[in-house]
Amino acid sequence: MTQTGIAKITIALLGLLATAAYAIEPPLCATQTFGADTNELCVTRMPFQHSYYTLKVRGLPIFILPDNFVEDVVLTHTLPSPSNAATGDPQSTPAPSTVKIAGGCVPIKERQQLGISVETGRRCSFKWGDADILKDLVIKFPNANQ
Repeated sequence: MTQTGIAKITIALLGLLATAAYAIEPPLCATQTFGADTNELCVTRMPFQHSYYTLKVRGLPIFILPDNFVEDVVLTHTLPSPSNAATGDPQSTPAPSTVKIAGGCVPIKERQQLGISVETGRRCSFKWGDADILKDLVIKFPNANQ
C-alpha cells in the first residue's frame, strides 16, 4: 500500500471517529393537549449542524423542518370541492376551502459571560385555522449554558 493510500484510510477513520464522538442526540420532545387532541413537537439536534423540528398532530407527522425555516411557518392545504354528480350543475358545487397551519418556533436567548447571547431553547406556537395546536411550548436545550 502506498503512503497516499494509508493517508486516505487514516483520514477516513479519523472522520468516522469524529462523527461517532458527536453522534446525534436523542430528540427533545414535548407535548400539549387541547381538548381531546395531544400534539407533539420534537427537536433533533446534531452538533455543528442544523436542528430539525418535527410537528405531530394527533400522532401524525405534519412537517419536518430545519431550524432556519421553523421560525415563521405557513402551510396551506386546499380541500377539494365535492362535485354535484347528480345534477352536473357546476353552479351548485361549492368553492374549494382552504385550511392553514401557521406559527413558528422563535429562539430563546440568554446573555452569557462577556455579554454574548446564546440560544438556550425555542418557544413554539402553531394554529390549525383558528385552533391552537401548540401554544407557547418551550423546548430548553440541555448544556446550552455551558
